[in-house]
Amino acid sequence: MRLRNTAVLALLLLALGAYLYFVESKHIAVDDKKEKILDVVADDVTAVTLTYPDREIDLEKRDGVWHMTKPVDAVADDVTVKNLLRAIAEAEVKKTIDDPPADLAPFGLAQPMATIVLTTNGGALPALKIGKTTAVSFSTYVQRADQPKLYLTGSGFHAGMDKQPKDLRDKTILSLNDADVTAITLSGPGGPVELAKHDGNWQIERPSAHRADNNAVRALLSSIRNLRATDFANDNPAPADLAAYGLDSPQRQIMLRAGDKDITLQVGKEFEQGLYVRPSDRSTVFVVGKWADRDLDKGVNDLRDKTLLTFDSTQAATLEIARGDGSNFSLVAKDGKWSLLGSDQPLDATTVDTFVGALSRLTGTQVLTEAATDLSIYGLEPPAVTITVKGEDGATIGTVALGSYSPNPPATEFTGMRSGDAAVFQLRDNQFKQLDKKAGDFVQAPKAAAPAAAPAEPEADE
Repeated sequence: MRLRNTAVLALLLLALGAYLYFVESKHIAVDDKKEKILDVVADDVTAVTLTYPDREIDLEKRDGVWHMTKPVDAVADDVTVKNLLRAIAEAEVKKTIDDPPADLAPFGLAQPMATIVLTTNGGALPALKIGKTTAVSFSTYVQRADQPKLYLTGSGFHAGMDKQPKDLRDKTILSLNDADVTAITLSGPGGPVELAKHDGNWQIERPSAHRADNNAVRALLSSIRNLRATDFANDNPAPADLAAYGLDSPQRQIMLRAGDKDITLQVGKEFEQGLYVRPSDRSTVFVVGKWADRDLDKGVNDLRDKTLLTFDSTQAATLEIARGDGSNFSLVAKDGKWSLLGSDQPLDATTVDTFVGALSRLTGTQVLTEAATDLSIYGLEPPAVTITVKGEDGATIGTVALGSYSPNPPATEFTGMRSGDAAVFQLRDNQFKQLDKKAGDFVQAPKAAAPAAAPAEPEADE
């Protein structure tokens, strides 16, 4: 009997659970659904009108792309417009005032901060008037044009609806695919610099021929591509007006050849809020951050390849180190293990690996001179150390000479030259110190002997 009662109770509980799940949960879901101020799907909106006391902004979606039609005809910032529409569509009702007084001034709705009209394929939706934000409950007053009652929604709604034309415009200055660029001409106070891409690698062709640093050129193109306007100075300046922006005679120009198209970016005056720039294929004068001047101001020294030596460390078989003090030595590799030529002393593997690694990717920070007439000025006559790298077949992979000098004692500068190149490169102090080694620096320090055990004390006589 007891077992049967337990089974009956279990069935009742299951039935109750099923009822709660299939019936009551639906009511709970309905109750939890928040009321929205405006019943609209953001993606269904095809036009927006934002009216403020001092301005009006009209937006229109054409072929899936948002455009501003007032106060200027320009491409809109797609992300910003979609965020605006999403904020409107998702605005929830926190509270309503069903019988508001005739005077709506205390709510900021006699002269609304903004009036917003959304249009879908079904026509214009009721206008939303945006009022004040309450000081206590942190809510924004909103009124629909088709209803007398007032709504309260989140306080951030007020700030989110306060837009200037520049907030909603597309801030892209140049649409650029870096891979399509095959030539760059930089014009500025330092004279023209011309670069061309050959077989995927950049070369400096003017004012003198050099290998370019591919990473530096890519960084320059990235800086140009990522330029974004912080403001819009003038959408259709007359030629006479360009002087006000320093664009009648730009301080710097960057011309890009992409396919059969040339685009020139003109860089004008710097002023308190930023820097004026203008691309040749646009009529607008843009304002960008002042930092852009630093990123765009590149010369030969910035863009040329400064590699002194590069090789695969696993291919190096012999390192010949000739020191200015005459203490020359060689390191040789066999079966992946380095040793000191003519010595059976074990070497410290970490020290050797650090040395070989630094040597295999040695790059200068800048070019001090393209052709030094007096190497002693740069501490390279004689060099402090000269390192030659050879492969297993004995062929030379590369040779570098390193030196140091003190133009303004006690400060010390460090330099390097690569074999076959007359240019002198500047090195960082840590680069020089990693390579300025003597033979003894590689020898493994002897292990300290273990302390001798203390003698046992004699047992006391009983």
